[in-house]
Amino acid sequence: MRVFFDYTDSGGPAFLASRRPCFVGELFTFSLAQGGGYLWTSYQSSLTLGASTWLAASPVGAPLITRNRFGVKNTVEVPELELRLGSPDSLYFGNLKNQIHNGLFDGATVAMDRVFMPVPGDLRYGRVNLFTGRLSGVTIDSEGITVTSKGHNVLMNQQAPRNLYQTNCLHTFCDAGCAITGGEAAFTFTGQVCAPGTTAGGITWTVPAGFTASQFTHGKVTMTSGAASGQIRTVRLAGGVSLAFAYPLYDAPSAGDTFSILMGCDRQLNATTSSCEQHRNTSNTLVNNLQHYRGFPFVPQAELAV
Repeated sequence: MRVFFDYTDSGGPAFLASRRPCFVGELFTFSLAQGGGYLWTSYQSSLTLGASTWLAASPVGAPLITRNRFGVKNTVEVPELELRLGSPDSLYFGNLKNQIHNGLFDGATVAMDRVFMPVPGDLRYGRVNLFTGRLSGVTIDSEGITVTSKGHNVLMNQQAPRNLYQTNCLHTFCDAGCAITGGEAAFTFTGQVCAPGTTAGGITWTVPAGFTASQFTHGKVTMTSGAASGQIRTVRLAGGVSLAFAYPLYDAPSAGDTFSILMGCDRQLNATTSSCEQHRNTSNTLVNNLQHYRGFPFVPQAELAV
C-alpha cells in the first residue's frame, strides 16, 4: 500500500498504532479518459482533503456506493475491485446510467483510498491508497450499476508473440498504427436518416455523391440526434438505400435524425475501393496507405507450413 500524507501532520502511523477508536471512510476517484472525473465517497457525509471534496450519496451529488468485492494478493495475480453504484434517475443530467451506457466510463481509471478520522470529517492524517486500476466492465440493471476494475498490471496479460501473422492488416482503420493521412475526420461523412424502412437494426440513407455503398461496409455509424443519439454501431453491410448494423441500436431512429459515418476498410491488399491502397477521402482524393499495411498476405496456409 502507498500512504499519502496530504497535510503537514504526519502522525498517521502513530495514530493507527495507538489503536484508539476512529472513524473509517473510503474515497473513490474516477478519472475519465477524456479528462476530468468524479470524486465520490461511501461515507455518510462528504469529505474534504486539501483542495478536493469527495461527495457523499445524494439525489444530485453522487450515487450510493457499496463495495461488493476487493481482493489483493502478494503475487503477480491481477487485483480486482467491484463496486455497486445506486443511481437515481435525477442524477447527472437525467440519468447516470444512460451516460455510462453511452461510454462515459470507457477507458476510465478507478482509485480507492481509505481515511482514518479521529472525529468525523477530520482528515489530518491523509489517505491510504488501497487500489488503483483500469475499468474492465460495467453491468447496468434496473437498480443500479456494477463497475468492475482490474489493477494496472492487467496490461501484462499480453499474448506472445504480440502480433499474429495473418493476411488481414493488424491495424484498425484510422487508428494510431494505421496513421492514414487526415485521420478519421478525412473519411467521415454526415447524413440524415430517410424513411421508410428505418429500424433499430439498420437505417435508410443516401450514399454520398461520387462514392459507392460498398466503401462504407465495415464502417462505423455514430448517431448524433434523436432517440439513439450517442450510440455507435458497426456497419455489417452498406447498401444503396440502407445500412445494416452488426448489432441493433437500443432505440429506433426516426426520419430526419442525423448521423456521422466513417468509411470502412477490408484490411486487405487488393484493388477494391476499400483496400489499404485505394481509399478515397471526403474530397474524393485517392489516398494510398500501403506503407502502413501490417498484414502478411503471403504467409502460407497452415497445411503447407513446415
